[in-house]
Amino acid sequence: MTTVTITQVAERVGVSVATVSRFLSGNNVREEDAIREAIAQLNYRPSAAARNLKSGKTSTIAVIVPDIANPFFASIVRGAEKAAGEKFMVLLVNTDGNPNREERILTQLFGRVDGVIMVPLTEDEVAPTAFGKFGFPIVFVDRISKESHEFDSVLVDNVKGSRLAVEKFIALGHTRIAMIGGPLDSTPGKLRRDGFHAALKKAKIENNPEYFVEADFNQVGGFAAMTKLLDLDNPPTAVLSANNLMTIGALEAIKSRGVCVPEELSFIGFDDIEMATLLVPPLTVVSRDVESQGAEAMRIMINRLDPNNRLSPQHKMIDVKLIERGSCSNPWLWSSKDSKIDQGSKKVK
Repeated sequence: MTTVTITQVAERVGVSVATVSRFLSGNNVREEDAIREAIAQLNYRPSAAARNLKSGKTSTIAVIVPDIANPFFASIVRGAEKAAGEKFMVLLVNTDGNPNREERILTQLFGRVDGVIMVPLTEDEVAPTAFGKFGFPIVFVDRISKESHEFDSVLVDNVKGSRLAVEKFIALGHTRIAMIGGPLDSTPGKLRRDGFHAALKKAKIENNPEYFVEADFNQVGGFAAMTKLLDLDNPPTAVLSANNLMTIGALEAIKSRGVCVPEELSFIGFDDIEMATLLVPPLTVVSRDVESQGAEAMRIMINRLDPNNRLSPQHKMIDVKLIERGSCSNPWLWSSKDSKIDQGSKKVK
């Protein structure tokens, strides 16, 4: 099979080789539609290796996530891909929650990508030195250590999210408010806990340590934490779950005990999930535009790779909002004698 050359593409369009080369490098050219059509017709495949040797660029950005099976991380990747457009190829890497695999992947990516967008597994003080040695720009998404501010980042307003949920519970009359929280050595876990406590303090509601249960950000963690709350002598009448997978596990635990939402227990999940509107009742959630996190990270990366930009580290915050559906109600609208959670003792029967 004869190899098609860039010269043949240029001749088909009637432009110079330099014009086609500029198009392939991601620059805007007047004839880009015609060039794109000629490339498709001729089945032209530019030599990435040769182009990289000449320019020192790969036009590839890696997006590294801990668990691609989690819809949250999949949405980050989707947003990044959309923002990359045609100028950059996105290389998806799943670390599967393994720190050793994460570091090995970063080492292997050197010279193969122009930059990395990642949800890091490590957030301690060692992270800045560890990540800085790889020699390419990194944009952190969702998590970042307090020592890593020399890197770009895109976070969500975790404190506000928890505060909105607790304020909703309080407005309905709840005072026995609990949270299923994520690991406190993670950015979202700590900040969502902080927002939970701050809202309780502002309302002058006692901070009962039994009403905050730390667990892993997964379905098993949510189930175990919800079970622990329901087993308390004075179980809560309202619960906030710290992420989407925990919410699924918590709802499974609630169902297994025969507790009705919202008649016997009000519930809010942090992060919207596809099934939220299909549940009975539909789930009230703290929602954020997850795709926009990935898209914003990609925009920052593209700007960072522009040699004409000399930007200081960029730190973007994604806003949140409360979407009210049907999983919350006033705690005194039902009769205690018919409730699994007795309103006198608050114990699950």
